[in-house]
Amino acid sequence: MVVVNPYAKKAKAPVAAAAAAAAAAPSGPVNPYTKPKPKLERQNQQPRSPPPVNASTTFSQAFGDVDPDAHFGEEERAQQVAFEESLASASAGNGSANATNSNNANGMSARDHHRMLDGNALHISTRQRGNPILAHIRNVPHQFSAMVPDYIFAPTRCALFLSLRYHNLHPNYIHRRIAELKSDFTYRMLLCYVDVDDNAASVLFLNDLCVKNNFTLILAWSEEESARYLETVKAFDGRDPTIIKGREYTEHIDQASHALGSVRSVNKTDASQLLTQFGTWKNLAGASIEELSVCPGVGPKKVRRLWEAFHRPFSAETAKRRKEEREKEKKTSPATGDEAKCNDIKGPPAL
Repeated sequence: MVVVNPYAKKAKAPVAAAAAAAAAAPSGPVNPYTKPKPKLERQNQQPRSPPPVNASTTFSQAFGDVDPDAHFGEEERAQQVAFEESLASASAGNGSANATNSNNANGMSARDHHRMLDGNALHISTRQRGNPILAHIRNVPHQFSAMVPDYIFAPTRCALFLSLRYHNLHPNYIHRRIAELKSDFTYRMLLCYVDVDDNAASVLFLNDLCVKNNFTLILAWSEEESARYLETVKAFDGRDPTIIKGREYTEHIDQASHALGSVRSVNKTDASQLLTQFGTWKNLAGASIEELSVCPGVGPKKVRRLWEAFHRPFSAETAKRRKEEREKEKKTSPATGDEAKCNDIKGPPAL
């Protein structure tokens, strides 16, 4: 019988076991409220093998009893049939003719599509893809759409683009495009890019064609200029036409000042001073060189130009005839009066 002393000290754990326990313990402070994660035992699972397949079974044998239209109703079938018919018509016809005449799945033609276009953007036909002038359109928003003309600015304004080089190769192209438009737009512009040297006959023909078909002919001599025309028409679409009209003067003083301002180097201050000095337009037009010279602020050049503006004829033939008469008079007698004084003032005779 073995007797155990209850007061004997317990033996210490081996050093190796203590070191292993210290290494397994976490180095930082331990949160007493965290639950220890249960250890997951790795199960040795072997990969499942795929089910056996009969190598002689084909796709049609395996899925032959599945109905492909089982999940389609009558409405889906009708839409699918309409879509297939539209694809067949698009592949059978010409690309440009189908863009105008063929209908899509909803039964809407390109002509009906014009009414649904956004008015804030410049709409470009899909047939214009690849046109080099499109790279220079930067100041207005633009987008591609299926439509009859090449460009649409508004529901009632459109444009066709034509290159003279292409027109010389295909002279019937512009006739067909004009016939496609019919009478849908009130403002119709033909933007012609002049890219050939010998262009007089072609431009004359297009000018006559535009007059007969109610078109506005715009000639552009570079790709950048063509793009600027399109941007300008779109930017000023819907604006008041008075912004490009000249100012109308209703008061007499304003009309007289504007007329005198057309004489070279005569400004508004000079015009006001002359009208104040002479009182009426009649007195100013009939004033002599001495009377114009005494007006303050009006120098010799302005005096000569004013006097010539009131006394020089507008017709070149009449001016030539009067010049010959004056030369004959100079040979017989020296110049006197205002003409002699005007000739003494040096300076180029220009208005």
